[in-house]
Amino acid sequence: MWLDVLFQGCMDAAQSERVSRPVRILCIVLISLVFLIAMTGLFLLVFVIEGQSLFRRGIFLIMWMIALVSYLQFLHAIVRKGRKSHDTAKH
Repeated sequence: MWLDVLFQGCMDAAQSERVSRPVRILCIVLISLVFLIAMTGLFLLVFVIEGQSLFRRGIFLIMWMIALVSYLQFLHAIVRKGRKSHDTAKH
């Protein structure tokens, strides 16, 4: 439970413009590391580890796709916020 709150807080900090740039970068790296470890584990469960039923592999594949989409949405939000703050700094 507390890990969920910590992870969500880190995601909010990474997307906030009120947080300093080094803290945002650290949060982005931490979140990316967690997502990449989770997606790698799910990928291994789907395609590498043998002896699992097709149903279980399908469930892990769906979980992998959900994690991938969530990570891409997070990256899109970070890039969009970075682009907006960069554009406002020029003017």
